[in-house]
Amino acid sequence: MILSIVSRYLVREIALAWLAVTVVLVAVLFTNRLVRYLGDAASGALPGDVILVLMGFKALSYTGLVIPGSFFLGVILALGRLYRDSEMAAMGACGIGPRQLYKALALFALPLTLFVSWLALDVGPWAAREGREAEQLARETVEIQAVRPGRFIQSSRAEGMFYIERFSEDGSRMRDVFVQTRQGGEQILLAASEGYIDVDPDTGDQYLVLVDGRRYDGNPGSRQWRVMEYELHGVRITEGDPPDVRVRRDGLPTADLWGSSDLRDLAELQWRLSMPLMVITLGLIAIPLSRSSPRDGRYGRLLLAVLIYAVYSNGLTVAMGWLEDGTVSPVVGLWPIHLLVAAIGVVWLMKQYGLLGWGRRS
Repeated sequence: MILSIVSRYLVREIALAWLAVTVVLVAVLFTNRLVRYLGDAASGALPGDVILVLMGFKALSYTGLVIPGSFFLGVILALGRLYRDSEMAAMGACGIGPRQLYKALALFALPLTLFVSWLALDVGPWAAREGREAEQLARETVEIQAVRPGRFIQSSRAEGMFYIERFSEDGSRMRDVFVQTRQGGEQILLAASEGYIDVDPDTGDQYLVLVDGRRYDGNPGSRQWRVMEYELHGVRITEGDPPDVRVRRDGLPTADLWGSSDLRDLAELQWRLSMPLMVITLGLIAIPLSRSSPRDGRYGRLLLAVLIYAVYSNGLTVAMGWLEDGTVSPVVGLWPIHLLVAAIGVVWLMKQYGLLGWGRRS
């Protein structure tokens, strides 16, 4: 009964610390990405109304990468507080040793490992693939979404720019429209009293339709300009067919990577499998690392934990590059990095508690 109460208490402390660290790390990553998206939206390269959608996809693709590190830091913070407040000393006096600590840690780590496996192998690649496609489609239609009165808007598809003075009261029509583009090596200037967006029902192409205006064809500095008046004039903004979105390796389904012989695919597969393995190996090393004296500072072991995680993740990145280049075989791959970290955790624990520490109470 005592062990059951202690286990629940340890799981609660670790879960709360893990949740807090996860929120902080995700907020930092999302802020960096949000700043980039807002910059693109401000420059007219990305519609503002798709930012939340793209951030949702990034959340799903990032979470699987964040959880192993947040779990490691959460365990260090939770157990470090217990050591600092002498609660671990009291548990040790009641016969709670490393075996009971690892049992309590496993109650939280094993479900978390399964969750990370699902994110890394299934949800993360899907989110990366869908998010990249949504971003590409949004950038392709940005000319329509980004039309704002009183400002010049660059158009990559029309190879020119737009300017709208104002909108009608119902927002369906643009007033005093100016368009600059190029066609056949000539500069084309279009000015109209009003305009609106129309979609071709057959092709799906989207056009900016100009009403009652003039068209000027020529080259700057030349005196030979053609001037035409028109009642209706269409400028194609986007094509109906969706653009080709190149699927990167991080967006490939895991099932496709299993049957591939390409070293880069195998490296990506082992990287995804490394995420749940990191939860296990970091949990193994967290308990001996978190052991400290009540006189130690509040975050005395946190800096060392961050350093260990940085070396661990960078080691995996280097090993992944070696596997892609063929420096190491797929059989070796990233696995020695995990084995090394696990071995450090075991040796560290045995050094603290002795060779018989697993069987005796402390």
